[in-house]
Amino acid sequence: MTLRVPADPPAVPPVQLLHQEGVLGLVAIVGLAWRDGQPLIGLAARGPFVFSVIAGSIAAVAASFALWLLRRVPPLARLQRFQGRLVRGWSTTDAVAVAVLSGLAEEALLRALLQPILGLLPAAVLFSLLHLVPDRKLWMWPVIALVLGVLLGGLFERYGYPAASAAHILINAFALLHLQNIDCD
Repeated sequence: MTLRVPADPPAVPPVQLLHQEGVLGLVAIVGLAWRDGQPLIGLAARGPFVFSVIAGSIAAVAASFALWLLRRVPPLARLQRFQGRLVRGWSTTDAVAVAVLSGLAEEALLRALLQPILGLLPAAVLFSLLHLVPDRKLWMWPVIALVLGVLLGGLFERYGYPAASAAHILINAFALLHLQNIDCD
């Protein structure tokens, strides 16, 4: 039995994603508090905070530009049309709110909490698995997530949580704002 995603999936209410990401963030904070005694230890920068955020921002711009250059490759174009339908009707505020909370929560869980335990590659694979869609035509989403997971994990290893979360937030913001302006049909 094969699960099929409808050709025209309904838009996902942003509040649903915000709740989901809030739960991930809460799990991360509880896990970090349990592991380290203080959740902020795992969320620290490695080096100056500002430099960490700048490094993450530069990586996000480079990754987003690379994805933009590849936007017409058929599997990526198909994925973007699918994703565009998921965010149909979202406001700019919705897109930015989801980008910020998902970047903060997912990086706290995957990088700050799990990567020190599992390692960079297993954390990137887990990040990729969280982006699986039950439609073989959308295989590009977990592949992109794997590549970005390695990038985000590398940023975390070198510069700490602020770099990884800044990169994740900006990549998501650029993507969600771009998806609002594409033709989904």
